[in-house]
Amino acid sequence: DTLKLKQRWKQKHGEKEEATQFFQEDASQYDDSLSFQDMNLSRPLLKAITALGFKQPTPIQKACIPVGLLGKDLCACAATGTGKTAAFILPVLERLIYKPRQAPVSRVLVLVPTRELGIQVHSVTKQLAQFSNITVCLAVGGLDLKTQESSLRSGPDILIATPGRLIDHLHNCPSFHLGSIDHPEESPWGTFSAKEKETVPFARSKDLASVSLKNPVRIFVNSNTEVAPFLRQEFIRIRPSREGDREAIVAALLTRTFPDHVMLFTQTKKQAHRLHILLGLMGLRVGELHGNLSQAQRLEALRQFKDEQIDVLVATDVAARGLDIVGVKTVINFTMPNTTKHYVHRVGRTARAGRVGRSVSLVGEEERKMLKEIVKAAKTPVKARILPQDVILRFREKIEKLEPDVYAVLRLEREERELQSSEAQINTAKRKLDTGSQQAAGGTPRSWFQSQEERKEEKLAKALQEFDLALRGKKKRTKFVRDSQKKAQPTPEERSQFEILKAQMYAERLAKRDRRPKRARAMPEETPLVETKAGPKQQRKKATSAFDVELTSTNKKALKQYRAGPSFEDRRRLGLPDRRKGGKFKTKSRYRRK
Repeated sequence: DTLKLKQRWKQKHGEKEEATQFFQEDASQYDDSLSFQDMNLSRPLLKAITALGFKQPTPIQKACIPVGLLGKDLCACAATGTGKTAAFILPVLERLIYKPRQAPVSRVLVLVPTRELGIQVHSVTKQLAQFSNITVCLAVGGLDLKTQESSLRSGPDILIATPGRLIDHLHNCPSFHLGSIDHPEESPWGTFSAKEKETVPFARSKDLASVSLKNPVRIFVNSNTEVAPFLRQEFIRIRPSREGDREAIVAALLTRTFPDHVMLFTQTKKQAHRLHILLGLMGLRVGELHGNLSQAQRLEALRQFKDEQIDVLVATDVAARGLDIVGVKTVINFTMPNTTKHYVHRVGRTARAGRVGRSVSLVGEEERKMLKEIVKAAKTPVKARILPQDVILRFREKIEKLEPDVYAVLRLEREERELQSSEAQINTAKRKLDTGSQQAAGGTPRSWFQSQEERKEEKLAKALQEFDLALRGKKKRTKFVRDSQKKAQPTPEERSQFEILKAQMYAERLAKRDRRPKRARAMPEETPLVETKAGPKQQRKKATSAFDVELTSTNKKALKQYRAGPSFEDRRRLGLPDRRKGGKFKTKSRYRRK
């Protein structure tokens, strides 16, 4: 155990030392009295900052903007809700204003992980550039392709995109390319994250930074594992025998205590949709946000929540990353997320930019370990909230009465999906016919860097590799079983394909084993047949050992034989002199009776 602790300490501090060697300098320290007027920003940007109502820059903005204006590459990390978007967009806009473009080409590329975050960054960038001539384009999935292609042909100054849609446009939009994007030698290029831990940021950041940054400046203002300073954290303990009370507890909280500006996070899309139906039947104004919705539906849910047309937004972790929704008062965790990092992102939707907020988490018996980590990391006390049992029972009875209505809504939605699926198949067939006629006329179909079949094959290959690793040890097998329980169950088709691949893997290994050259062995002689009453029978013969076995045998008889020489019978068979009597063997004739 001591050796493991030493290795862990060396690894932790070794990565930290390596990180400091990789970065050119550390600029995490900043002037706390710095204001936007002291940063030498141009008048259009200061006017936009005033119009947006920004009073004082946040710590990450005070640290990043002066360094970014110098043209240095940045690798920055800060907690969620601290203003990272403006921290990297303002230096970019200032340099674009200072150096006007000579031709309509894109000069800045901003890559974001999710569609909603891309839409938000696009909105903030447009607001900050509203009093300048800088143009901005958004290219994310779920939105109209033709509109995006038209915007890209005009050569916007700043392109904000998700990786998938960017690759799509690079493949299918001939006039669009990245050749005009400024390189790190010419303009500031930064990586901004709220994911990495301050103590070990280097393991995953170095690979990204090494290919895009040149002599980067490290700016880590505060730890991303810390929640907002004005967030009040509460939890409600769920007893092992009361796991079915979660819906009743949430309904009681939303009805009695937190009526509006609430984000309710669930672990799965199915849970989110059921709660959306159930709370709606109870008379609450509820919206939902998860991956089963189209992009238009997701944007409409966000718009309604921001405009206060709905009071509760039920969402999965798709809404937990980077979204800045003004006015969120309460975050409720229906179930705890898988990691502390995801918990920080969820509760970071409230108490943003110095505002006050509250989070309430339902913690079951299997989630107590994470609760201990949260309490240990918290700088303010984490409170326990207790609901009267009679209140929980009353809402549980309401939910039981509403179960037939929930089932009816789900059945109606299923029928509508089946109808839409049939219409979609008809439309797909029509498009294929139209595409065939276009190809005959000389048109080219839209290409993609990875087809659906290739994606499925890659997924099965990864699953097979994990299964293969699980066969190599008990700990790996236990980890494989635990991880497979958390993942979504495969379809029967995927399961059958996986079994086929597994059988092929076993067959290839068996064939490889058979192809190995085998060691030479002494073959036993064939024994003759002996006539018996029951018929010819093979005579039993004493089994002879192989040559290499004789040489390597260490039993008592073999040792005696090789130390003392040939036995009496072997000497007589080989015609050697008898050591015991007169030096010669007696022949059989001397013992034969006359």
